[in-house]
Amino acid sequence: MTRRLFSERTSRPVPAERADRILVVRVDERVGNLVSLQSLLDALRHALPGAKLGLLSSSRAAQVADRLQGIDWLHKLDKRWFFKRHGLWRKKISEVRSIGYQVALDASAWHEFSFTHAALTYYSGAPVRIGFDRGIKGGFHTILVTPGPPGEHELAQRMRLVRPLGIEMEPPELRSSMGEEQREGWEKWLTEKGAGRPRVAIWAGSRKQERRWPLDYYIALGRRLLSSGAGSLVVLWGPGEEVLRDRLVSAIPKGLIAAPKTSLEELAALMRGVDLVVTNDTGPMHLAVAVETATVCFFASGDPGRWGHPYSRVINLVAPGSNNGEVEEALDACRRLLAGVEHTG
Repeated sequence: MTRRLFSERTSRPVPAERADRILVVRVDERVGNLVSLQSLLDALRHALPGAKLGLLSSSRAAQVADRLQGIDWLHKLDKRWFFKRHGLWRKKISEVRSIGYQVALDASAWHEFSFTHAALTYYSGAPVRIGFDRGIKGGFHTILVTPGPPGEHELAQRMRLVRPLGIEMEPPELRSSMGEEQREGWEKWLTEKGAGRPRVAIWAGSRKQERRWPLDYYIALGRRLLSSGAGSLVVLWGPGEEVLRDRLVSAIPKGLIAAPKTSLEELAALMRGVDLVVTNDTGPMHLAVAVETATVCFFASGDPGRWGHPYSRVINLVAPGSNNGEVEEALDACRRLLAGVEHTG
């Protein structure tokens, strides 16, 4: 029914490479996926400087979406509105369609079909609709892009979506403007808490349990860092991770500071004020990398070639938590990155 209702296209078809109004559709609510979207937006802005760019994002991910740069129109929609607040859902779809986008990019995951993203791409009214070929036709997309090898980095996979626009380039380095304005305030907070240099932040949590490096290993690493010259440890945590925070504080009572509850913007600012972030493969890892803080990431599961970032300030470690030798490897990685960090105070 909704497909028939929104079947009318809202602009005339043009060759994809000549489009000047382009919509990116990504209503994912996970932090890492939204932060990583900046690379795709930067590629579009660099290659098509005269084009107008729109983003259809989740209203529940506004903290990240509001800080993405290079966007001319930001449309925020909660997919649950379709059933709970249908009038508001229709209003947002009409807002998107009023722009007259010529091309819509379905920027959902390359490895699995998302009906929500495919349908929203269709509802946009764009005559040219680009998405990954996942073996499902359905008529949602007019151009299907073959994904790269399964182990290809996520940012590189996403760049395949813009090839029909005539864009052939390496993915721009991940970046974020989050936390820039609040950095000075959190620097002051760290100083007041007596945080010496170098400052090492620890994020021991993760939404998925299988992605967590053992907490005992984090404790052992934290103790070794303090005994070998780290000025302070800062425990970062998210909702539901208070137990991890409290166990770290109890196990390392001296030289460790527990961060208060933070918004994503505050978390980014706090990450800007430390010299190194040690973390699991989780959303805050991508945020730490994007704000250009040196990062050691543990891959207890998952593929570091696909999710880890290939920058000189980042070390990705395969660390399933199977032996104590991983602590020594992690300590060496921290030392190497800290040796290249200029810190003051």
